[in-house]
Amino acid sequence: MEFDTILCHYAEVGLKLGNRRFFENWLRQNIKAALNKAVPDQKFIVRRLYGRIMIELDDNLTTNRKEITEALSSTFGIAYFAFARYVAQEIKGMREMALAALQDKEFETFKIKARRPDQRFLFTAQQVNEDVGAFILSKMDKTVQLKDPDITCYIDIVQGAVYVYTEKTPGPGGLPTGANGKVVGLLSGGIDSPVASLLTMKRGAAVTFVHFHSVPMTTEESIEKVKQIITVLSRYQTRIHLYLVALTPIQKEIMVKTKEKYRIILYRRFMFRIAEIIARKEKARAIVTGESLGQVASQTLDNIAAIEAVSSMPILRPLIGLDKLEIINLAKGYGTYDISILPDQDCCSLFLPKSPATKAKTQFVEAEEENLAVDKLIQDAIDSIDIIKILA
Repeated sequence: MEFDTILCHYAEVGLKLGNRRFFENWLRQNIKAALNKAVPDQKFIVRRLYGRIMIELDDNLTTNRKEITEALSSTFGIAYFAFARYVAQEIKGMREMALAALQDKEFETFKIKARRPDQRFLFTAQQVNEDVGAFILSKMDKTVQLKDPDITCYIDIVQGAVYVYTEKTPGPGGLPTGANGKVVGLLSGGIDSPVASLLTMKRGAAVTFVHFHSVPMTTEESIEKVKQIITVLSRYQTRIHLYLVALTPIQKEIMVKTKEKYRIILYRRFMFRIAEIIARKEKARAIVTGESLGQVASQTLDNIAAIEAVSSMPILRPLIGLDKLEIINLAKGYGTYDISILPDQDCCSLFLPKSPATKAKTQFVEAEEENLAVDKLIQDAIDSIDIIKILA
């Protein structure tokens, strides 16, 4: 069966009650941006229906089905979507369209599952199930099976129209990215930070990315690697800003003028300060990190407290309670893992202390910073920033 419509059923948006239309509009905009990016030569009409987002297609898009599927599978806020066929709201058309949908499928057992949000239609959902099911039995040598059938034919009766389909494709769930504002995400080339940002996108926040590098003390591999990761992340958020910040001058000063065991903590305090300046410029309201409690030396409770003491913004840590295997599985699912495991030189691995502090006290760390020209180092880093923009 050729399709002329795509129905997107949303996830948590339906629970938003008074704010539901606001979230629906965000989802509609994000769907349209994702489709325009995936199939730029096709015109899409995206509008709200009751409990759904409907995508009208100019003509049959069988040749672009793969690109459309990939785009919608990466749009947060969608619970599932279906390639469907429109038919007028009358029972004869439903019978014929259901038959057309099933004729090219291989199955022995089936069921009809009608939903009728439009209560103006004269038949109940159960009456539609029985009528269309009986019609299919009269035309095909098949068996009705209500539990675990080989195939289900869905009939959605909504707002004066009917949509028929047989397959549902899962979406990523969550809330529409951007509907809950903007955050800044610290992005390394590792496994954790991309996943942390993706989980934040899933909760409805758009992410502006900041990557700290140690060029020329290291090669540019980490920058190139992060650009590859950004390419994957742009599947889930079509508009992205990436700030590239040189940390090398700060690291050199820390290495020369402070105690070795505090190096990583001091690096990260500077990162948080710079990220907050970028966040305020971007009108972002929080900073996101890939920290997982106890995973490395800088992620003990004492060290986390000493690091975040420099920030007046909320620090979001979506991975704080996950173990490494859980994070790896998420990275594989989102498509960032294979890039994240490529070898590179991370800025925090430069000048690593032999015995890093694991129970740092904020006052001792602050005392070390008195040996540094903190404000000048931060300003020099801000002045050196390169910005990469990816737009839909």
